[in-house]
Amino acid sequence: MATIKDIAREAEVSVSTASRALNDNPRISQATRRKVKRVAAKLGYQPNYNAQNLTRGESNMVGLVFPVTGDTAPANPFHIDLMRGISSALKPLHYEMVVTIAPNTTELLESVKSMVTQSKVHNFLVFYTMINDPVTAYLRDHNLNFVVIGRPTDSHPDRYVDNDNVAAGIAATAHLIDHYGVKQPLFLDSGTDWPYEVDRRAGYRQCMQARHLPAITWSENQQIGIDTFLENHPAVDGIVCYDDLLFGRLNRQLQAFDLPVACFNNSRLMGMLLKRSERIDLQPRQLGKAAVELLFNSRKHHQLVDFKIYD
Repeated sequence: MATIKDIAREAEVSVSTASRALNDNPRISQATRRKVKRVAAKLGYQPNYNAQNLTRGESNMVGLVFPVTGDTAPANPFHIDLMRGISSALKPLHYEMVVTIAPNTTELLESVKSMVTQSKVHNFLVFYTMINDPVTAYLRDHNLNFVVIGRPTDSHPDRYVDNDNVAAGIAATAHLIDHYGVKQPLFLDSGTDWPYEVDRRAGYRQCMQARHLPAITWSENQQIGIDTFLENHPAVDGIVCYDDLLFGRLNRQLQAFDLPVACFNNSRLMGMLLKRSERIDLQPRQLGKAAVELLFNSRKHHQLVDFKIYD
């Protein structure tokens, strides 16, 4: 593999001049820069971007911070597709991903601190938003570059990418009513009140109110199971489910009712489980790409990514 010394020797310049030319230092003439770059291309030179960044006190890594996740929790298809989008956007920038997942907030914060102090990671994408989150508070306090994925939840003006989840909730409910003839859809939520869950539920309620229909919600943290709830509410003839993982957990009980379903994320898992359904594709790969673009564009505060409906 060619080195900077090989390039300098071939181009008949000093090593320092070759290095500056490859980095487009304005002190080096255009002619010399072009000559050195031609030699570098000829020799197949691959710059060590990690070493270059370390000289500036940071690594060429972007930290991906997952929400608190139990050791036995299944992988979230939405997060996997986010990572695919992020990876494709980082590749031409010569950055790599490093991931932190922890079962509690304390361990998650310690892991992020270690990434900063030991691995010199200064750029982060946070896969969640949460009120009084100690991780984003740490990133703010240390003036680190980060973007959150989701609507910020408190007074801090964090930079973010997101879908318009209220609009998605409205569209999902309206589509279920208009295309399936549903008269009384039920909204299923987890009871954890993640911001995107709150927004999708708000969209459902807005749509129901606009059509003068009663909004009915079942939450996973209720004492009554979904099958018993549906038996007690025979007027329910359709379901809006806030998340594909929740629907996956309830699928066995719901199959007996054979109701049309609107479910968010459009993962491959949902494609196998849902028959009479509409899938709201939140385009996580595009969200991931948008997050990377925003991370390295300090002039922009936020970006919204559109959603699509498939039935």
